[in-house]
Amino acid sequence: MEPNRPLDGICVVDLSRLLPGPMCSWYLRGLGARVVRVESPDGADFLRVTPPFDESGTGVWFSTLHAGKESVALNLKKPVDREAFLALLEEADVLLESFRPGVMARLGLDPVDLQARFPSLVICSITGFGQDGPLRDRPGHDLGFQALSGALSMGTRRDGVVDVPGVQVADVGGGALTAALRIVAALMQRTKTGRGDWLDVSMTEGTLAMIAPHVASASASGADPRPGGEILTGASPQYRVYPCRDGKMLSVAPLEPKFWAALQGAIGRELEPDHAVLSELFLTAARDEWVDRLGEACCEPVLELSEVATHPHFVQRGAVSGAGLQKRVSQPFDGGAETAQLPSPQLGEHTIEALEKVGFDPKRLEEPNR
Repeated sequence: MEPNRPLDGICVVDLSRLLPGPMCSWYLRGLGARVVRVESPDGADFLRVTPPFDESGTGVWFSTLHAGKESVALNLKKPVDREAFLALLEEADVLLESFRPGVMARLGLDPVDLQARFPSLVICSITGFGQDGPLRDRPGHDLGFQALSGALSMGTRRDGVVDVPGVQVADVGGGALTAALRIVAALMQRTKTGRGDWLDVSMTEGTLAMIAPHVASASASGADPRPGGEILTGASPQYRVYPCRDGKMLSVAPLEPKFWAALQGAIGRELEPDHAVLSELFLTAARDEWVDRLGEACCEPVLELSEVATHPHFVQRGAVSGAGLQKRVSQPFDGGAETAQLPSPQLGEHTIEALEKVGFDPKRLEEPNR
C-alpha cells in the first residue's frame, strides 16, 4: 500500500505524449496524484512500441514514465468521446496537455472555454515556445529549445561544433519540472481563491530560466562564456573529469581550499593545481581506488548507467528499485520506490472503470457513428 503523500486525492487528466508532459505527471504521480492518461485508440504515443522493451513487451521509456497511471482510450475528434472527456474533467483537478497552440481549440476544447466551464480546474499547457509570440506555431524538439535558450552554446565543442547533450535538459528541466512546480503552486493558490488557472509553460523559457546566472554574467561582462573555458566548465584543473588507470573516469571538484587540502592530505604530498600534473596522477590508480581515497575531497566516480542501478547508496535509499528488466528509478519523494514498480497501463485498460466512476456510460462509445 502506498503511503500518504502531498497530492493524495488530486486527479490529473493527462493528454500529453512522449517525454515532457508524461514526465511531469510522473513526478505528480510520485507525489500521490491519480493520473488518468487519455490516449488515442490508435496508440499514437510511439514510446509504447519503441525498444528496448520490458517483460510485458512495452517500451521501457513508456513503462517507466507511466508506472501507476491509468489509461482511457478516447478519440477526441468524435463528439461522444469529447463528452466522455468532459465528464472526466468534472472530477479532475488538473488537465495537462502538450499540443501545439490552437490544437485544443480546434478539438472543441479551448482552454478558455474549459476554464469557464470548470473554474477550479488547473490547466497546464506545455509547448516549445509558449502560447503567443512569433515562434508559437513552430515545431521543435529538445535540441532546438536548448539552442534557442542559449544553454546549448555553453557545451563543450569538438572542431568548433557543440556536442549534442546526453540529457534532454529542455524537455525535463525546462518542461516537466517547470510544469510540475507551477501545477503544485497553482493547486496551493486554489486553496486560497477556489479558482484554477491556465498555465503557459514554454520549454525554451524554462530552460532559459535554468541558466539565469550565466545570462546575467554575460550581460555584465559584455562577453559570452568560453565553452569549456570557464571555471565550472573545465577551465579549472580543480573542476574536471580525469581518466584513471582502468579506463574509467573520476570527477574531481575540490575548488575550495579545504577540499584541495583534503585531496593533498589523501595523496600525502603537496600538488600544483595543474591539469597535466593531475592527469598524470590519476592515471596511476583505478577509479574506485581513487574514490576510496578521495571521498572527502569532492571526488566521485563517473558511473556508467549500468553501474548506477547497483550502486550501494542508491540501493539503500530506494532511489533505484526492482531487478532485471524491471529496474526503475524512483521519483525522489517518500514512497517513490513503490510507485516506480507499479505496472504501466495497457492502452485503454481503464476506460470503462474511469468513465463509470464519473457517471458516463462507456457503452455510448460503442454507438454507430459516434
